[in-house]
Amino acid sequence: MKIGFKFGVAAIALTACIAGSTMWANADSEDEAIKEAFIGSQNISQQIGHFESDNGKTDQLSDEQIQGYIDDFNAKMDRYYSSDNVCREMYKEINEQYLRKDAKDTIAYTVDGGVVDCTYSNIKVSADGTSATMDVILIDWENLVEENEEGQIEVTAPIEQDTMSVTMVKEDGQWKLQSIDDMIAFFGTDAMNDLQAAEQKASEKGKSIFNEEQQKQMQVFEEYEQKTYFTEYDSFSEALQAAESIDPYEVNPFPLWNEMGGSSLEKYKGDASWEE
Repeated sequence: MKIGFKFGVAAIALTACIAGSTMWANADSEDEAIKEAFIGSQNISQQIGHFESDNGKTDQLSDEQIQGYIDDFNAKMDRYYSSDNVCREMYKEINEQYLRKDAKDTIAYTVDGGVVDCTYSNIKVSADGTSATMDVILIDWENLVEENEEGQIEVTAPIEQDTMSVTMVKEDGQWKLQSIDDMIAFFGTDAMNDLQAAEQKASEKGKSIFNEEQQKQMQVFEEYEQKTYFTEYDSFSEALQAAESIDPYEVNPFPLWNEMGGSSLEKYKGDASWEE
């Protein structure tokens, strides 16, 4: 599975950030603010190294422009990450190195990225209203144009589903992410492979596990894989055009994957029938 350099670095940093009493309170008035703050934290984490240029590098940008991108990113990190969250300074350092060094001579361009879908449960706000915990199922993605070690230009657009337990705290009157206390991650390519393998088993028996609409969706997944995992582009502009044509809501495999049984597709028996 091809994973972009920046995505890999961010994933390693996120692992380092995973950490860990609340009691039920009247949390209804705070729920939306907590959710919005968490989504903000995840959106900015997918914007590490964001800049705009015509060639996918920062060599055309002035020091003032680069500093502007750094200042904007840092302000959002301070807004959505608590002062004791280790990711707060770590992500700032990664972002600055990316803009000042990594993307200077090599194409490393963030086209898009952020939260695709997010569901919450078990939101608990402490009695004093200064901390909260919740369980989250998050689907997020990143869409990059990158130059690999061989100098070839690729589109990398990983999508991921994470099941996590989260702690939020209120600082300066605003909710911020303090820690991700536990997380299980599933990669979109693995989900697509699971679906393809299940369909292959059914097709060997002359059957299909998908209806007509689902078959169309599987075709979209194949086109997405072709653009990202199986194509190298001759120019940045060509790769950018391909990247911009990817819709995260169309290539998100997890609704279908979850419906079909999740990581092991346990509902599927291999004979195109389903357990009740």
